[in-house]
Amino acid sequence: MASSHVGLGTNAAETKSMIALLEHVGRITQPNSLKALINSLPEEINDDIEKITRLLLLVAILDQQAKSPSARLTAINIYKVFGDELFNKPQNVLLRMDKLVPLGEEYKISPAIGRVLPRFGWMVLRVGAFLIYEMVLNHKKFSVSLGQLASPREASHLLESNPVLGAVLRDKARRLFISWVGHPALGLDVSQGKWKTSDFEMPVDGHVGKIFSRTGMVPQVIHEAKEGRGTRWNIISASEMRPMIQEVVNNYSNDCVMVDYGAFQIGFNCCPDNLTDISCDSCKKFESCQIFESCQIASLIDCKGHCILKENCKRNLTWRAY
Repeated sequence: MASSHVGLGTNAAETKSMIALLEHVGRITQPNSLKALINSLPEEINDDIEKITRLLLLVAILDQQAKSPSARLTAINIYKVFGDELFNKPQNVLLRMDKLVPLGEEYKISPAIGRVLPRFGWMVLRVGAFLIYEMVLNHKKFSVSLGQLASPREASHLLESNPVLGAVLRDKARRLFISWVGHPALGLDVSQGKWKTSDFEMPVDGHVGKIFSRTGMVPQVIHEAKEGRGTRWNIISASEMRPMIQEVVNNYSNDCVMVDYGAFQIGFNCCPDNLTDISCDSCKKFESCQIFESCQIASLIDCKGHCILKENCKRNLTWRAY
């Protein structure tokens, strides 16, 4: 890894304005996204907090080194194959993993993983770890155990301290899962109001790191460094940058989860790595934004045809998510 100066930086007023905008986008899009996931669950699950909590854990485990939509669909289809045995009799499911073979094609993993392990093999390892953890729980109420803890940080420690989950849930996925089940605005709230929005930690992925770097809200970028600089030298190391980003956000917001999700949505939809159709280059007419018709968030955030951060963004476009 290497550390470089970000480029042009923002002042406090600009940073405050952009973080407020990101939090606004997160508040609109994150609950909508999680609601869509929960609504897509089989009817017998979507009113059961315990089952939803467990299925979201499976989603988080499958989501690593995979495309998020495919991880969510795969988790739902795994439940459709095994039903409540997935939660009540995990040992039986473990002995019938061959039934997952038809689901292998829909589970999309990163090319890097695919070069060393077949897609189905990666899925079996992830699902197997989930089932082993289910066996360890031994019919305990997972959602209740989480909700009894004093804070999201304690919940994170509980998951991290388990040797099975500690091996398959990286920091980002663990924080993301805890926000899904515990954030008071996202529908489940296993703590029943005990956890405050200011208690959570940002997951931070490459798109979030890209937004904070390109806008200049952080002074340094931690990135990959290949010999001779190569073609990947400017890819952000999100996990290394997370503490820096968290510190900046905490200065201006009490809800870093929503800021994180807002930054992800802008990074993914408006600020592509390849800079093709980058929406800050659009004028204030819908028809001028090349991706407006297919954009996943434009109608939700009252898009004006350009990136909402355009006014204060420093356009340090060197930095990439992937």
